[in-house]
Amino acid sequence: MNRDEFLTLMKQTHQGSQTARERLIRHYRPYVLNTAGHICKRYISWSDEEFSISLIAFNRAIDTFEENSGRSFLNYAYLLIKRDLIDYFRKERNEQHLSLNYSSTEEEHHTNPLEIEKSLDIHEKEVASGELVEEILEYDQELQKYKVSFDEMEDCSPKHTDTRAKLYEVANQFIGDSECKQSFLVKKRLPITLFSKKTGYPKKTMEKHRKYLIALILLKLNPQWTHLSRFMND
Repeated sequence: MNRDEFLTLMKQTHQGSQTARERLIRHYRPYVLNTAGHICKRYISWSDEEFSISLIAFNRAIDTFEENSGRSFLNYAYLLIKRDLIDYFRKERNEQHLSLNYSSTEEEHHTNPLEIEKSLDIHEKEVASGELVEEILEYDQELQKYKVSFDEMEDCSPKHTDTRAKLYEVANQFIGDSECKQSFLVKKRLPITLFSKKTGYPKKTMEKHRKYLIALILLKLNPQWTHLSRFMND
C-alpha cells in the first residue's frame, strides 16, 4: 500500500466509510500481530486476548491519527498498542502473564520492570525503521498470489518440531530444482506431482502441508527479507 492509497483510505475512514476502515485493518493485521508478539515477547495467535487488545488500539489509532502530527502512522499505532498492552499486563500480572514479570519480588522470579521498558524501547526503534513491517506486508502480498495469507500461518504450521524440520529440508530441495522452482513462480501453485516424481517425496504429505511449504519456499526465495526471516525463526 503506497502513501497516496493510505491517505485516501484514512480520509474515507474519517468520513465514515466502513469499507475503507476494513481495508486498512485487513492490510495491517500482520503488523498488529507482529507488534503484539514482540511486546509480549512470546508467540501471539489471532485468537489471543493480546491480539484483540492490540487490534482495538490499532482501530483507535486510525480514528485519532493526525497527518500533521509529525510522526508516522505506524509509530503512532505502535505507541497506542504498547500502552494498552502494558495496562493489560499490569492488571493481569498475577495470573496469566507471570512470564512478563511486572512484579519486583525476587521470590516470585520476576524481572525488574525497567528491563521490560528497555526492551520495548529497543523494539520500538526497530519498528520505527519500518523494515520489518514492510517485509511482513510484502510477504503477505506474495502469499496471496498463491491463495495463502499470513493469517493462516498459525493454523497451517506443523505442531511437531520434527515435521517442521523435514519440511524445511523439502523446501531447500525444492528451491534447488530449477524446473520445480520455475513452475512454482510462473503458475503460482506448488507443483506437487512434478516434485514427487523427481524426489519420491509423498504427494499426500505435500498436499497436507501445501500452504506451509508455499510459505517456506517464498521466504527462502526472498533472502532480502532479513528481519522477517529472524522473526519467523524465533
